[in-house]
Amino acid sequence: MNASRHLVLDASVAAKWHLRDEDYREEALLLQTDYREGRVLLTAPDHIRYEVPNALRVAAHRGRISQQEGRAATAEFLSVGVRTVRTDELILAAYDVAVQVGCAFYDGLYLALAQATNSPLVYADDALRRRLAGSFPLALWIGDYSSE
Repeated sequence: MNASRHLVLDASVAAKWHLRDEDYREEALLLQTDYREGRVLLTAPDHIRYEVPNALRVAAHRGRISQQEGRAATAEFLSVGVRTVRTDELILAAYDVAVQVGCAFYDGLYLALAQATNSPLVYADDALRRRLAGSFPLALWIGDYSSE
């Protein structure tokens, strides 16, 4: 893939690919299209492989999608093939970032990966947005995403 942009993908964005009632779904789908067509390279911490299916399971439990749709969406997400990173160094860096920013460790994994790759983190988590409050220059709110 000869992508012109590299982004770190947050699970909050990837879940929107499968949940029709989500805000900013159009922007998330645009990102997915850009990835599939090779305009963007997406990378994420390995735990995204668990976080997105969990979000889909919760959506099914709440009646937003059926259990069958949730399972199919999980399989589809896994088939997209987002490159994932799983290293001890990332875990240690994430701990430090989470302490510094005051966010959940899992969010710290995404932030640390953005720092390590010097790539924007594209995310859609309102709580994280409030926590960062413009203090993390590599943060890209999904509502601000556009093809370049």
